[in-house]
Formats: sequence, C-alpha cells, structure tokens
Amino acid sequence: MSKKLLPDILKKDERLKAFAELEGKNFKEVSAKLPYLFVYKLENLSNKELEELAWQFDISKVEWELATDREQKEELIKNNILLKAKRGTPWAVKRVLELLGLEGQIKEWFEYGGQPYRFKVDINLKYQGLQSDTYDKLLNLIEEYKNLRSKLEVLNIYLTSQFKQNRATACLSGHDMTVYPYQVKEIQTNFGDCRAIGYQAVHTTTVYPQTQ
Repeated sequence: MSKKLLPDILKKDERLKAFAELEGKNFKEVSAKLPYLFVYKLENLSNKELEELAWQFDISKVEWELATDREQKEELIKNNILLKAKRGTPWAVKRVLELLGLEGQIKEWFEYGGQPYRFKVDINLKYQGLQSDTYDKLLNLIEEYKNLRSKLEVLNIYLTSQFKQNRATACLSGHDMTVYPYQVKEIQTNFGDCRAIGYQAVHTTTVYPQTQ
C-alpha cells in the first residue's frame, strides 16, 4: 500500500504512514517477481529454467539434445502432453520429428510388402548436419515413441540442401565485313565483224634451148 492511498485523516498517523511505506516496498518486490510465477509463459524463462521445466514434463534427454534451437525446445514442452497421449502410434513418431525440424516418412510393413509389424523410416536432415551420434539418437527417439509390438527394420538418413541459384546467359556475336572498291564483273562491247578471203598463186615457166 502506498501512503498516497491513505485518507487524509490517516496520513497524520505516523504508524500508518510507516506501515504504508513498508507495504509499498514489499509490493514492488512482489510485482517484480510475478513474471517468474507464470512458468508456462516460456519466453520469459531463461535457458536453465526452460531445461528444468523440460525435466518436470519428463522430456527425454535424446529429445532435448536433438533440438537445435530454443524454439524447438519450447515446442517440445508445449506439445509434450499430446505426444505422451499419442505415444505408440505412427503419428507420434512423425510429430516429434516435425517438432525437431526433421522431415520423416514412415512406411509400415503392409505398404511395402515386408514382414508383419515391421516398419521403415526415412528422415531428411534438410537443415541439420549429421553428427557422429545423430543416427543413434534418432534410433533411440523412434524406439521411445513407437509401439512395443512394432520393430524398426530400416532407418534411412538423407542429407539434402536447398539454395537459390541465379543463372544468366549472354551471347555476344559479331561480323567482320570488308568493303572493296567497285569492280566490274561483266563487260559488254558491240563491234562489226568484217571477213574476207584472198587467194594468190604464182607460176614460174622456164624455157630451155632446143636440143639436137
């Protein structure tokens, strides 16, 4: 209580004024700690407090270690009750993978002609790298959420990456042209054609003296 809230007639009482000041200090201290009482307002919790809350909700160590950021850890806590209720179903296995940012596909035995109660899981580590212990952690996670009757036959891990790639193509072409002076390629002439034939013959006659 603040002394400002005291009626004028009580403000003259020194004992009440001292009590009001004391209550005012206590109220401020309590008000400052009120956000910590709202433990389910996860964004107000520190990383250590968030981890304590995960322990309270019985979130397994393997789930917590596979979570790569705070957002995934908060989602595990928010969805924990539903996951526990659906544990032992393909939905629970696929859902916990989704909360951890993993794309998982589950194929049951009757979908690929396998042995009864066997199943396969394909996981795409699209946004995560593959650490040395990632495979074992995923096996433990699936074992934790599958039903007791079913047996994991194959766990396939795929590593894919997506990126935006811009491509451009340019074509540069040119022609070399040489211009020579104008040349006459064809000449036409007109002329008259006169033709003549001549013949000249020479005869030589020799006269010898008369012989006896």
